[in-house]
Amino acid sequence: MEIRLLGTGSADGWPNPWCVCRSCVWARETPGAERAQTSVLVDGTLLIDTGGVRRAGVPLHGVRTVLFTHAHPDHADPQPLLWRQYAEARRGAEAPLEVAGPPAALDLCRDWVAPGSPVTWTPLLAGDRVRLASGHRVRALAADHWRDDPYVGPALLYAVDDRLLAAWDTGPRLPAVEHPAYDFVLLDCNDGTRPGTGQHHDLASFARTVAALRERGAIGGRTRVVAVALGCGNPPGPELDAILGEVGATAPFDGTVLTSWEG
Repeated sequence: MEIRLLGTGSADGWPNPWCVCRSCVWARETPGAERAQTSVLVDGTLLIDTGGVRRAGVPLHGVRTVLFTHAHPDHADPQPLLWRQYAEARRGAEAPLEVAGPPAALDLCRDWVAPGSPVTWTPLLAGDRVRLASGHRVRALAADHWRDDPYVGPALLYAVDDRLLAAWDTGPRLPAVEHPAYDFVLLDCNDGTRPGTGQHHDLASFARTVAALRERGAIGGRTRVVAVALGCGNPPGPELDAILGEVGATAPFDGTVLTSWEG
């Protein structure tokens, strides 16, 4: 499995363009440190969330499934679906595309897809297990993120092929894992040293969740634990790296490619 981190930032990215805190100043002045909204490309065929594709510079023509975590527009940004139609029209043919995720996220995107376009909609709820058009097997897990908001609806985390745990915008709720040692665990650490509403992890709850996942066996000696959904609630990069290193996690920059140790 190959994971390409298109974006690893929070809703406002890092740096926040309005902010002049020392964390944003560091991100602004450090080459490569600017982070787009969190989204991930898996094996070139599965795109999880679309907020980070704007600055990724990565071709997405091989994507067969777009998988959304929830209906916040920094995750379920519908505009890339329209951009795809522009490109397909220029090529003279539109390839099939599956759009999957919570019903509220799909509803957010429907008006951005032209009538008659070969797009299929796959609504998902916590507990669902499906094989996506991309070929990946996915189990949808409940997330503790705006679950009572009627607009957003339940957010989801995903276990992909029992190798990747995509767990951003989760809050300090332990995912209901049932698999030994993922290759990759991508875990939200949005709030950093400034704990917020409980809708995201801060550094302390991030460490507790990592420890609990290790105890359950979901994180093993070869698991890559990656902090995502990062913003200026976190300290500047060198300080953040040191804190994350204490629990065996890292915070790679956008564009990083991670490959399973199994190849």
